[in-house]
Amino acid sequence: MKIKHLKLTAKTVKSFLPAVLILFSFYSCKKKSHDPRIVLDHTYKKEIIAGREAMRVYLVGNTSGVSVSVSIGGKTVWSEGLGYANVELKSPARPETKYRIGRSSQMFAAMLIAKLQEEGKLNVNDSFRKYIPDYPEKQFDFNIYNLGTHSAGFPENNENVVLNKGNLKSLKEYIKASENDTLVYPPNAYFAVNDYGPCLLGILAETIEKTSYSKLVKEMLLDSLGMDETILDNPSYITLNRATPYDRNFVAQLVNAPAIDSRFIAPAYGYLSTADDLNKLGQIILKKEFFSEESYKLFFTRNKLDNGFESNFGFGWNIYTDNQGRKVYIQQGNTIGGSSFLAIFPDQKLVISLCANMQDNSESLPSGKIAQIFLDKIDPVKEQEPMKEKDKASE
Repeated sequence: MKIKHLKLTAKTVKSFLPAVLILFSFYSCKKKSHDPRIVLDHTYKKEIIAGREAMRVYLVGNTSGVSVSVSIGGKTVWSEGLGYANVELKSPARPETKYRIGRSSQMFAAMLIAKLQEEGKLNVNDSFRKYIPDYPEKQFDFNIYNLGTHSAGFPENNENVVLNKGNLKSLKEYIKASENDTLVYPPNAYFAVNDYGPCLLGILAETIEKTSYSKLVKEMLLDSLGMDETILDNPSYITLNRATPYDRNFVAQLVNAPAIDSRFIAPAYGYLSTADDLNKLGQIILKKEFFSEESYKLFFTRNKLDNGFESNFGFGWNIYTDNQGRKVYIQQGNTIGGSSFLAIFPDQKLVISLCANMQDNSESLPSGKIAQIFLDKIDPVKEQEPMKEKDKASE
């Protein structure tokens, strides 16, 4: 039996075209596209695999999202997201996913004040009331430096302040609502993490520059630093790549986090960012180009209290030493529906950053595990050599 050749005319091709396009589009959807933002440096293949496993263990049971960024010597070697930015839509977490970073937002207030000091517009050792004399006088006088090192004497805050049960509309309203509170200890006699101090730094910047805090942060810091993915968390705006915030109920099930608007405490909690953007900031800090040497000393010198004790706080930064004696500068924040962690190891030129759309502290996040994985690669602890027989005999 002979098969007649099909004579293709323009009309015939036109009739087949829709079916061809549908078939092609179906085939295209089946192909898995590569995210150009993902960075997997094969030099650190073993470390990345181990880091992924740590992230997967963290995600067991909640399927929320987490993004990680690791850089060594100013080069990003790992950037990836695991889990979901939106669980209901099965939208995966990616390097460009924006998360609520909680108290890590406080570093922007400190850096803004440092820039104003570089410009000669204030001195952190001056009394706060020198620049805002209308602020109610306390039983003790505190300075700007006290605010940035959590040693002004204000009590530790309730983290549920972000729920804003007082329906405060602005930073000024938040300051006004608490301005008559008394200090619980003399300045620099003790330290307690609080959110009111960074917000006073925000009001100070607004007063000196006569511009809104969010605009100052954007123009003086974020734009200059190239942190294009770090923005004020405005719940009314349509924000590209914003992660859906999640929480856990009383039986640890994943639930949607309650809606919040943290703009009224922007210097304490108010920003969204990506793991990549936080890592970018860490790399810039290691280069020591953006801030003056005076500002770097301000950030990364531990505050010495009046009793001689050194706290772990510099101006807006946490300063620690790990078990092997390595110095590390840390930002960590968690809030309703979001967490963040940034660690800078200055001597090893290592920067680790993580963000998640779940409220978790640094002990819950796999940040410490991931940092140790890469430290074991680039700065392994040297094992002590076994004692020789003659050395044992001499003891």
